[in-house]
Amino acid sequence: MAAYLNQPLLRFGTANFLSLFVILCGASLSAQTLEIKLVDGRNGRPMVGKSSYVNVWVGKERKQSIAIPTDGNGIARLQLTLDIAKINVPEPSKDRGSIVMVNPVLKYNDSIQINVPYALCGSGGSDYSWLRPEQFSTKEILQHGYISPNTCGEVTLSPKPGQVILFVRPLTWREKLKQ
Repeated sequence: MAAYLNQPLLRFGTANFLSLFVILCGASLSAQTLEIKLVDGRNGRPMVGKSSYVNVWVGKERKQSIAIPTDGNGIARLQLTLDIAKINVPEPSKDRGSIVMVNPVLKYNDSIQINVPYALCGSGGSDYSWLRPEQFSTKEILQHGYISPNTCGEVTLSPKPGQVILFVRPLTWREKLKQ
């Protein structure tokens, strides 16, 4: 066994392995950006403006949503991390409802729920409620991305890893009354 310890290639391989291990552990603590893009399913334009936002729940611990406004391209961004020191969202409080934040950093969780103030252009059927949050696998979004069905028009897009594309349309006056 002592002969193997004196082998320069084996020592070099062990040092590389330890370096790779440290790098991989550090990478898992870094924040990963997730984008949620709202697209008008009828014409392909981004959903923008003062009333364009995304409600997000990461995991199940938090009852209140994080409301993230969309930018000029209809994109709401958030970061997920395992590094508790980087989280910038206040703890939940009984005294307030949703928190409005641009680019929040949240603790990583395996599931994420998203709700938008629009009707989704999917096949919801008669029991569909635009108030119901859609649930997603965080791992699937980060690895492959997600795109919702579009029954509102002919617009098609392709998601990138870390991106959720939701085809939506404005609510009708009847849908607004249901809230």
